Amino acid sequence: MLLSQLLANPSLPFKELRIYRIFNIMLILAIVVLIFIAIFLLSINAIPLFWICAAEIVVFFALLVLHVKGHFALSRYIFFAFSIVMEVFGSLVSGENGGFDFLFFVTALSPLLFFDKRWQYLSLFIFSISCFIAVKILYQYVPSMLDLERQLFPYYFNIAASAALIYFGYGLFKKEHLKHEMDLNKQKEMVQNQKEVLLATKNQLEILLEARTRKLEEKNQGISKYAYLNSHKVRSPLARILGLVNLTQYEDLNEDETRSYYFNELKTNATDLDNVLKEISEILNSDLEK
Repeated sequence: MLLSQLLANPSLPFKELRIYRIFNIMLILAIVVLIFIAIFLLSINAIPLFWICAAEIVVFFALLVLHVKGHFALSRYIFFAFSIVMEVFGSLVSGENGGFDFLFFVTALSPLLFFDKRWQYLSLFIFSISCFIAVKILYQYVPSMLDLERQLFPYYFNIAASAALIYFGYGLFKKEHLKHEMDLNKQKEMVQNQKEVLLATKNQLEILLEARTRKLEEKNQGISKYAYLNSHKVRSPLARILGLVNLTQYEDLNEDETRSYYFNELKTNATDLDNVLKEISEILNSDLEK
């Protein structure tokens, strides 16, 4: 549970989450380094300095909790500012042979990775470098409390720790950046595939729409032809039939010749009407089959 809170925060976007995770790791590494220093101070029986180092561990742990709870800028700024102050104290206490002054480069460069506002990382850079220069000058006037020889520990340990912290911090950012680039490339590839699918779907829809439009045009042509037949060919024989029927009212149908004439004319026009109706029926049936 605690590890998941240190490495992930669901409320943060990717960029902020990367900074959040790396800062927590850096804080944990700083606490580990302080634990080694505290053990060393115990080994040389420097009890007052041991308790100061222990207090620094407590402060860093409190800042870690504060950072996890969401006070990002505040906890980060206090961490770097407090670290610079403690580096001044550690450098003056241990003297030039302690190697603590190399840590000023960590606190000068690392804020660039954790702050967006210029005044934040620039002020810490100036503060750290100013303290480094001041410590170098004060070495000549302030006697060290610990008479350390330039040995493997702590002088070279502090050099290695300073380089490792800078390298590790920038290495983590680079690793996270490359991971982010890979995720972006995968997302771009996914978007490209979706675009291709959408384009293929669009083409299919356009083909279907074109076929549907062509089908509607053919039906419209059939309807137009039907309307033409209905208004011209149907009406013509029907009008002649109606005219002949009206004329029979004025003719003497008892005469064979007159009756035969009208019957033949009616039959001829009825046949014409039947042919037209068959043609219309064929058009309607062909439209229904499409």
